Amino acid sequence: MKKMRFFILFIMMISGSIAVAGQPRNFHDPVKRLQQKEITGKVVLQMDSLILENYHKHLVQNSRNRGVEGYRIRIFSDNGYGAKENQMRVRASFLSLFPEIPTYPRYEGSYYKIYVGDFRTKRDALKTLEIIRKDFPDAFIVEDKIVLKD
Repeated sequence: MKKMRFFILFIMMISGSIAVAGQPRNFHDPVKRLQQKEITGKVVLQMDSLILENYHKHLVQNSRNRGVEGYRIRIFSDNGYGAKENQMRVRASFLSLFPEIPTYPRYEGSYYKIYVGDFRTKRDALKTLEIIRKDFPDAFIVEDKIVLKD
């Protein structure tokens, strides 16, 4: 019986995290809905308060995480003298060629980098990479947190 309760709670946490990841903060909490007295039916949900507390921490953590696992294309990486200016120049060049693809300039560990695109699958990233490589031959795909479009 304990295993069944834990399994149900685990499924609820996973489904809650999936639902929460792409939604704004005004989401509906499935545990709260099950605990409401207005629900007609014979569902009785009993759990330890620590489980409920951890469940809510999980929901809050997922609501702060504004991205999902996906892929981007890195078109630039450089450090040293003039790297920041080169980064801005390459970004401007990319935006003039591909204005519909978002760019993400970053400074990571003494390197100035430029990532482009938000691709949910590697297949989508590969299609765009073929097009981009004509103008940026050193471009390659990296895994990253991406922004989902509404």
